[in-house]
Amino acid sequence: MVRCPSCAHECADHNRFCAFCATPLDATSAETAALGAVSLQSVSVDEGRFLPGTVVAGRYRVAGLLGRGGMGEVYRATDLTLGQAVALKFLPETLSRDERALARFYNEVRIARQITHPNVCRVYDIGESQGQHYISMEFVDGEDLGSLLRRIGRLPVDKAVETARKLCAGLAAAHEKGVLHRDLKPANVMIDGRGQVVIMDFGLAGLAGQLQGDIRSGTPAYMSPEQLAGTEVTVKSDIYALGLLLYELFTGKRAFDAASLMELIEMQERAAPASITTVAKDLEPAAERVIMRCLDPDPRRRPSSVLAVAAGLPGGDPLAAAMAAGETPSPDLVVAAGETEGLAPKVAVAWLAAVLVGLAILEAMAPSQTLTAKLPIENSPEALSRDAQKLVQNFGYTARPADQAWGFHYHDSYVDYLNRHPALAKARWRNPASGHPPLIHFWYRQSPAPISAVRGFNVAVTSTDPPMETSGMVTVRTDLDGKLLVFETLTPQVEAPAAQPPAPFDWSRLFQAAGLDMSKFQPTDPQWSPLTNADARAAWIASVEPAGTTLRVEAATWRGRPVFFRISGPWTVPEQKPPPAGANNQLPSLIVVYLALLSACVIAWRHVRTGKSDRRGALKMGVLYFVWMAGARMLFAHHTATLSELNVFWLTSSTALINGGSVWVFYIALEPWVRRSWPHTIIGWNRFAAKGLRDPLVGRDLLYGMGFGIVMTGLQLAGMALQGNGGQPYLPPLEALMGVRHELGVLLNALNSAVFSGLLSMFILFLLRVVLRKQWIATVMFVAISAITQALGSSTPWVDYPVAAIGGVVVAFVLLRFGLLAAMSAMACEQLLGSCPATLDFSSWYIGLALIPPMAVALIAVYGFRTALAGRPLIPET
Repeated sequence: MVRCPSCAHECADHNRFCAFCATPLDATSAETAALGAVSLQSVSVDEGRFLPGTVVAGRYRVAGLLGRGGMGEVYRATDLTLGQAVALKFLPETLSRDERALARFYNEVRIARQITHPNVCRVYDIGESQGQHYISMEFVDGEDLGSLLRRIGRLPVDKAVETARKLCAGLAAAHEKGVLHRDLKPANVMIDGRGQVVIMDFGLAGLAGQLQGDIRSGTPAYMSPEQLAGTEVTVKSDIYALGLLLYELFTGKRAFDAASLMELIEMQERAAPASITTVAKDLEPAAERVIMRCLDPDPRRRPSSVLAVAAGLPGGDPLAAAMAAGETPSPDLVVAAGETEGLAPKVAVAWLAAVLVGLAILEAMAPSQTLTAKLPIENSPEALSRDAQKLVQNFGYTARPADQAWGFHYHDSYVDYLNRHPALAKARWRNPASGHPPLIHFWYRQSPAPISAVRGFNVAVTSTDPPMETSGMVTVRTDLDGKLLVFETLTPQVEAPAAQPPAPFDWSRLFQAAGLDMSKFQPTDPQWSPLTNADARAAWIASVEPAGTTLRVEAATWRGRPVFFRISGPWTVPEQKPPPAGANNQLPSLIVVYLALLSACVIAWRHVRTGKSDRRGALKMGVLYFVWMAGARMLFAHHTATLSELNVFWLTSSTALINGGSVWVFYIALEPWVRRSWPHTIIGWNRFAAKGLRDPLVGRDLLYGMGFGIVMTGLQLAGMALQGNGGQPYLPPLEALMGVRHELGVLLNALNSAVFSGLLSMFILFLLRVVLRKQWIATVMFVAISAITQALGSSTPWVDYPVAAIGGVVVAFVLLRFGLLAAMSAMACEQLLGSCPATLDFSSWYIGLALIPPMAVALIAVYGFRTALAGRPLIPET
């Protein structure tokens, strides 16, 4: 039997051509070549074109012929200039007659010279001597892998793994430079005397293809199906050849042992190689899966890179191995991925210092861009409620109320009015404390019966919930100094006749309570109808600044006591005004919401049935969402010692349960897809779900999240500063001013919002990646969506759109670089820092409340810092 010098297929002695690849057979080539490549350790009896001692190009002294192959002859020589052994490969003489092929060959060698890696044979130079072109290369004194495998059958598993890793490292280094091998096979891999693995002949198979006029150059037994078909040769083709090489490395046999080229093509398309672990029983199944994945006939289903193949080998990244094998990594596998030793002390200290310094800077900047810091909030809600109660008593309502409630709210209709009138807005935002009406209202309500919210799922009493429906109920609205803006009450539904007519009410008392000069107002016809019975009504108007603005005052009395008073302007919107036609047409939105929820339920059920779901992570997220939402609602709720408290409990529990359940469903539905494609984005979250807050990676994400949250908050403040004095300042939530209980509710709401926003952002980015296929395009679209949704309708788009876009870039970067938990932490930091009116006035009555959010952020950062250290001391012990 004769072994073919091109494909190493055994042929009958009498054959002149290989029955497998049609390569001419001769005794010399059969003795000196193996598997179609030149073995640099076998010396032919034929001395070749150059006798030993011949000096080539005045620099290289030939020592002898090493071998012949399809790409010419290879000689061992000595570089007389550098005094080192080299290998000279002389190319076929036909090359010099093909200028196009020669030009491509020079380009291939030029690129191959850029590869500098210990597992790649180094190409030194290309030259010409007496019309013959040659390449000078690193001389590798050893045995080619094909010869080694024929001698010993197969390598032990541990040695095979080591060799496979080196092969992957060398091939990955070449691919990084854009160089394809195109003829990877055992004969092109050398094992030198030190056991080092060296890949030979990069980029040369393509030249052979041009010389032969066929892209299917090289060794058919180690070609991919697409290469045998004559289509484009890509990185995936080299990966296929790598899979064949690794299969032979671990088993000592070829993956496809065919008798002819047609049989090989048929086997590649229809037959699966025998299991590797039947021979190499010690090999991990994950390694076998990634090798078999390399041999998939469809290039799209092969590993994306050589590094992915390396990750699937024993001791590699199990997460990358699962992805390379085309599998969805399990949640436990995701938990096991990522660093476990925590941050280096220097890095952790630097991040903590940055967070604390950034926090101090933000606290110094925030008041200048916050509306509440520009208004004189000198009275606490308790003081304003006492003033309101005295006002009610002075109007003749002296009965002791059974229940009371109060709070702050923004004058939303006036803010909307300013947004529709930019010129007025610019003047008002420049000096928010001046002019009429006030931007913040204080409301007070009392009732002869316990007060309970009744609208929708609301459990917190507001200025309009419950509506005025109980006789004797009173609503008062004042400015921050306690000056009257609105007064409403309901007269008794059944009332005994008066013994004598009451004295007429003095309207000036209402003007005095409102801090208005009645002499500047002119009587006019009433337009506003009181909510209750009235026996006297009156109205007045006056022109106020800005010029042309009319202020209207309306009042009504019943039996000598005021039942209605209101100061209104062109910005005032009647609470009982019906919505415009078509405003209630929300059917399309309802259909979209319910279809999305139904689809998520179907997908979630399927993932649960197939075992793909991360139930632990979903349960953790759903429970957190439920607890935080229920806790916030219970803190905001108006509690009474009546059966209405049951409504508060059930409304709070059911609403939080529905929302937490929805989060659970969406997580179950979408998380397996993210885990399959972007598992690194949820390592931190899965680690938190499995190990809690004490895991170093969780601590790292908390610390990083606080840092990026400060950056995002700083961007918002910078955007407001760029708008100038005429831009709308930040309107912080006012619930925090109601005391520690409400402040804690606001903080829980901030955490809840961060969970939902982070989850939503990750899935939007993921879906864009699936649809658009390229990550950078998906990121650009994500940033554009973020900018549009946050800045749409802005009066200063030249500022708000860039700021929102930069914020979107930060969110995308955190998601892609650090993952979901870090993004949620960043959003929580941003929400926390904006959850309470900021102030630098330490004599203010709400300074304690204002310090709670930054202290919470600092404490989270310190905890993340300590946890991320993983127990390592800040100062190494000597």
